[in-house]
Amino acid sequence: RYYNTEAIQTIARLLAANGIKNIWIPQSGIMSTPAVSAVIRRRTSDGTGNDGDGVAQGGIVLTASHNPGGPGEDFGIKYNEGLGQPAGEEFTETLYEKTLKLSKYK
Repeated sequence: RYYNTEAIQTIARLLAANGIKNIWIPQSGIMSTPAVSAVIRRRTSDGTGNDGDGVAQGGIVLTASHNPGGPGEDFGIKYNEGLGQPAGEEFTETLYEKTLKLSKYK
């Protein structure tokens, strides 16, 4: 996808600068959305599997199918919550409100 490498680097830097210590990135940054959801479910505190150290609170998914914005609208970003489901309206509205108050970022 367009800008995938750049987006992964920027997102990883922002997460690390804000105290996120465990950042999992699939090989070459490529993984299907259902697979990302499955990994998030397995790595949550109430998940039934154990495929690695750490607990996921959710995951950022780069996709061509949500919030398109790249060349030809072929790049988007979404957030999946702790059970692997797409973020709900309450989460996204809260996140949006917080972005309106940003004056800088790390």
